[in-house]
Amino acid sequence: MKKFSLLLLLIPTIVLANIPVKNTPIPGGIAVIDFESNHANPKASYNKVPLYVQHIKDQHYQVLVGIPLMEKLGKKTIKVQDFSTRLLDFEVTKQTYTEQYITLKGKNKKYVNPNLTHMDRIKKERPILSSARKIFSDKNLSSGLFIRPVNGVTTSPFGLKRFYNGEARRPHTGLDYAGDIGTPIKAPADGKVILVGKFFFNGNAVFLDHGQGLISVYIHMNNYLVKQGQFVKQGDSIGTIGQTGRATGPHLHWGVYLNQTVVNPNLLLGKINEI
Repeated sequence: MKKFSLLLLLIPTIVLANIPVKNTPIPGGIAVIDFESNHANPKASYNKVPLYVQHIKDQHYQVLVGIPLMEKLGKKTIKVQDFSTRLLDFEVTKQTYTEQYITLKGKNKKYVNPNLTHMDRIKKERPILSSARKIFSDKNLSSGLFIRPVNGVTTSPFGLKRFYNGEARRPHTGLDYAGDIGTPIKAPADGKVILVGKFFFNGNAVFLDHGQGLISVYIHMNNYLVKQGQFVKQGDSIGTIGQTGRATGPHLHWGVYLNQTVVNPNLLLGKINEI
């Protein structure tokens, strides 16, 4: 196997048919890697997980790599497979996220230290949610920049280091938008509904597949207006804002997964400075 080093472009040249993501190789970001190939359908993978590959023009292709929030800094390598296997490098650089301390009282305290009954439910739900995040469909179902699912104020940014009743929890894996219960939630891009249901932590939730491992999730909803297997268009109503699951007030939590990794949704909105 021959190894290549690759220069990452800060502002890649993109045509409108694809997703114009800027190179942001940080934990929780998206690395954009350009390569040339005369193969009709090249593939790529990172840590054995398939990656999002888009055709730009002629023999110019581009790989989008979701970088885990807990990823160590330094050089990383992806595999590109066309007529042979190539190794392409990119560098993960430092990003500092802020901290948030949340106090849960009364009935909401169960979300900090769930009892045995709740833990049994959580364990049963875990593989269902995990399977949805791992779906990889070969066909791109959307193109171009995403739109915001709601117009509310962002109350919790992506990557926030959260503490519930003083106990450390996972960093915030999406964006929280404030809104009144019943406010419509719009699909930010074309996609297929791959999961709907009511879950312990997430409450009422919807998962959309946008193709090639690009998955978006909507949780704490009051209700959902779509069914599993349904195709939706950008701007279609998929549900309404609520306060179900582990939520201290009515809001929408919007998350995005790329190659089974949570990434900052703002990057798909073209807002590179809102990180």
